Amino acid sequence: MDKEQKVTAVFNELAETLRDISRTSNHLIEELKSACTVIATDHPLVRADGKHDDAKGIQQLLNLADRKEGIHIVFPPGLYTLRWPLRLKQNTFLDASDDSIFRKKHHGPMLLNLRRRDRMRAYRGNGNIIIRGGTWDANYPAYRGGTSFVLAHAKNVIIEQLQLVEHGGGRAIELNAMRNSEVRHCKFLGYDDRKGERAYSEAIQLDLAKARRVFPWGGSVFEQTTCEDMWIHHNSFGPSDTKGSWGRAIGSHSATADRWHERIYITDNVIKETLQWAVRAYSWRDVVLYNNRIESCGGGVAIHPNYVDGRNDTDSKNRPTGRSNPIKNFLILQNTITGGGKYASAIRLKGDEKSPITCACLLGNHVEDYPGKGVLVTGTENSLIGKETALSR
Repeated sequence: MDKEQKVTAVFNELAETLRDISRTSNHLIEELKSACTVIATDHPLVRADGKHDDAKGIQQLLNLADRKEGIHIVFPPGLYTLRWPLRLKQNTFLDASDDSIFRKKHHGPMLLNLRRRDRMRAYRGNGNIIIRGGTWDANYPAYRGGTSFVLAHAKNVIIEQLQLVEHGGGRAIELNAMRNSEVRHCKFLGYDDRKGERAYSEAIQLDLAKARRVFPWGGSVFEQTTCEDMWIHHNSFGPSDTKGSWGRAIGSHSATADRWHERIYITDNVIKETLQWAVRAYSWRDVVLYNNRIESCGGGVAIHPNYVDGRNDTDSKNRPTGRSNPIKNFLILQNTITGGGKYASAIRLKGDEKSPITCACLLGNHVEDYPGKGVLVTGTENSLIGKETALSR
């Protein structure tokens, strides 16, 4: 089979998985629309006045999901004060008005789908969740705690049509050991890298159930479950009125030698002014990056195998391997990268002789006004690298 035929076969296979994700999401929305519906402010402890704590009342509503076999909570416009993290149960639809604001006033995450005493494995945690709408204000530096949404060991989660703003140090969304989930039509605005200490942090991180040091929130069994069948699309990432942009918009920064994040789709996003990469695929395979617009970022798109560093090259039984994962099947198509370049290349595929990148396809991408290297490719096999367009420099 020649390169073009191989790429076509990979594309067709990945396209079918994407259709499956879309079908599952549509079914989930229809299912949760018919769940027991409550108006948040009908609860006496939920006032949305910006003065009183609303977290206790909202949590009592969230707990109804256990008894009602699903809960649809509608949040009218208002300022909801969260003095405690909210814990999501299975079959929950959190449906907020565009004019509702959730402001954190504690030093932890705003939303989690597990408790510290849980022992979640594989994808059997609290899933079938929709989080829609509103502005979720991490309120940094008044309050720390880093990451806002912590979702782990679950499947069938949709995060859509909301804003996550004013972060410092951590992530907006941690997706750890997740399957069949989407983040779509969201805005990620404003990040403080703590004077360079956290310049690598992603707005959306795909991570695996590796160890407590990379997932400190508890509730997880660290059996190396990765993310599968994830679609991140039609989002925007950039600075806010008071803070700069993210270290990275989407990516990973921990790995295990015999594990991969698989079938990852990143399409139709607008990413501005990240300190490092816009997208970093780290120990991923079966990946589509399509029609993203990357503007004035430190670097564009990076395809990296896991590092050989004594930590990321240990296998799932914690045995050192001394090598990177072989990674394969990357379709990088029709992305536009303009300006920036202070950190790294516009597009980088970095394999090596022992662990090459196989079946990578770069076609129709445009690199414009980029002072650094446009496209840097090393250690690839059986790949199709089209001529990228570099206009004025």
